[in-house]
Amino acid sequence: MSLTLFLGHGKTEMRGGPAIFMSIYRQWPEKEKYIVYEKSYIQSVKKLVSFLRNNRNKKVLTLILENEYFTEVFLALLLKIFYRNLTIYGPAYHIPSSPVYGKGFINSLVHYLDYRLGLWFMAIIYSGIYTENSYMKNYIKGLNPKQRVIVESPGIKGENIIPLGELKNYKRDIDLLYLTSMTKNKGIYDFLNVANQIQRKYNNVKIGIAGYSSPAVLDYIENFMKNNNMKNIEIYPNINDTDKYKLYSRSKIYVLPSVEDGIPITFYEAWSYGVVVIAYHLETYSDIKDYFIQVEKGNVQELTDKCIEACRNYNQTFSTLVENSYNYSLNHSFSNGIDNIIKQIMENNDMIRRAR
Repeated sequence: MSLTLFLGHGKTEMRGGPAIFMSIYRQWPEKEKYIVYEKSYIQSVKKLVSFLRNNRNKKVLTLILENEYFTEVFLALLLKIFYRNLTIYGPAYHIPSSPVYGKGFINSLVHYLDYRLGLWFMAIIYSGIYTENSYMKNYIKGLNPKQRVIVESPGIKGENIIPLGELKNYKRDIDLLYLTSMTKNKGIYDFLNVANQIQRKYNNVKIGIAGYSSPAVLDYIENFMKNNNMKNIEIYPNINDTDKYKLYSRSKIYVLPSVEDGIPITFYEAWSYGVVVIAYHLETYSDIKDYFIQVEKGNVQELTDKCIEACRNYNQTFSTLVENSYNYSLNHSFSNGIDNIIKQIMENNDMIRRAR
């Protein structure tokens, strides 16, 4: 008996890459499938070993992984030894920034090498790689021109779409919104500095902060606000989907100072709710550069200035960007995107097996 094995681990909520991975698993058409997905990498390994030990009579034909990390790709390499005809698939959404010497340098270096090494092995041994953007496709092709790369960017779920005419009439009381995981790489500290600078000049500016947060980061945010006498701020850690979309409907500008990302699902969510997007320009954003206001990566002062300019000229900014970005978002259905990834994986599997 054969099956498809899904393997991953993640500590944050079901958004972005984890949401795509879990959706591929749920929509996978073959009945014989098994998933190993734990918050801890060690727990994932233990569960995988237990599964293999208890299912020696089952043959794994397809392996789909959730991460680009070499620590996870290494497990694929081991499984390939036991299952010689195994086809392997996984994502390649972005490349981490090069580590800068200073506080946290060792952790950044390990993270960087883990990704780079993982991507190299993926390009060499995987049967196919899926990504959201053409930059990563070109990067993978540069490592291995023969590698099959699926470019598909799943956007917003259909049930969350609101007509543009209705969105134009929303009363938006939140000027600047940050909504994603509250981590350094996603730019929470840069956003706090921007919000602080703007509130010092314009104390009536209202700020929204939402998304997954560890207790330590949440304590940092609250202390930062207290020490800088920041007010008129709403914080929603671990927000649910219903409240998340309510926040989008109340917000004028979505700010994402992420320094490493694929094409974030939050862009599609913001666009589909008529929210102007301002973000650092990353190479992985090359496909969507016309749909958001770009800021040089890491330039907090420019980010502050762009946010002030967009707030001052909000009506003009809205009319310039929102309609095009709204229509772009509607062309990227989440469900259709997942279906297309699965379809292309299945077609690639058929082609590989016919050639054997």
